[in-house]
Amino acid sequence: MRYPLFLRATVLGVALLLAVALLSAACGDGDDREASAPGSATAVTVTTPSASASPAASVVAAFPVSVTDSGGTTVTFTEAPKRIISYSPGATEVLFAVGAGGQVVGVDKFSDYPPETSTKTRLEYSKPAPEPALALQPDLVIMATRQEGQVAQFRALGMTVLLLKEPADLAAVLDQIRTLGKVTGHAAEGERIAATLEERIDAVEKRVAGVIDGPLVFYEVSPELHTAGPQTFIGSLLATAKAKYVAQGATTAFPQLSAETIISSNPAVILLADGGGSGSQSASTVIARPGWEGIDAVRNGRVHVIDSNLFNRPGPRVVDVLEQLVDILYPDLQ
Repeated sequence: MRYPLFLRATVLGVALLLAVALLSAACGDGDDREASAPGSATAVTVTTPSASASPAASVVAAFPVSVTDSGGTTVTFTEAPKRIISYSPGATEVLFAVGAGGQVVGVDKFSDYPPETSTKTRLEYSKPAPEPALALQPDLVIMATRQEGQVAQFRALGMTVLLLKEPADLAAVLDQIRTLGKVTGHAAEGERIAATLEERIDAVEKRVAGVIDGPLVFYEVSPELHTAGPQTFIGSLLATAKAKYVAQGATTAFPQLSAETIISSNPAVILLADGGGSGSQSASTVIARPGWEGIDAVRNGRVHVIDSNLFNRPGPRVVDVLEQLVDILYPDLQ
């Protein structure tokens, strides 16, 4: 993927004029008041990334860009950040997909895709300490739901933080792709990716349009029988695929169910996101569970180990997951 170049100082005047025109059409009002309390607006000056791509990839960045994060804090970027830390595997994938991989200097220890992430500094995922992040001199830190409790601490030390909680549905995944594209100076690529994904989602919806009664699914997140509820993008994927799921009426994102509840529900399909290295669950371990041998999914050989690094990540591969899900649920559907 080619990375866009930012215009050099010699054409700064033209860039500013074009940026203002683009901003008027697409960005809305930005608040440049400086404040440190969550929920207030923060003005942030971020240096421009160094040029490293072909001149053919040159674009005018639509800056300033203002975004309001999941915590209600509005952050205004006057230029694209060139030193980004991502504490979210999904956000990391988005950054590389839109062409901002060269701007990433650090990622959480679970960010393992694409392979280029192996060259980045590894950081703690749960409750990360600020010192390792400060050492990387970031001009943008992206945090997810897991690190919400550390946001204020990082901001108090002068770091610019965007809290982007895990999206609740497919539409929110696409919104985050667009947002990260704009923030990093790759708005066109973010929009292109999101639009392509929308087309593929439409194709899947047409594919399952004739499904009247989808199968009942138990989506296993952990061996302790945590599952995904309707407020998660996983629940959104299942709903888009016209599947019913055991936790459909749950009021929390990842409820823990009892074995009795699952057995009595009698799911037609069991999806193990805790298979392999993430939990060592398999069709064999499920069959060995007391009382599970009578579940339709077990009796009919419809217990499937799925790739948790793919299925559990709200990122640019989310429609790959949707397409695979439909293949699993409807093996006879063309």
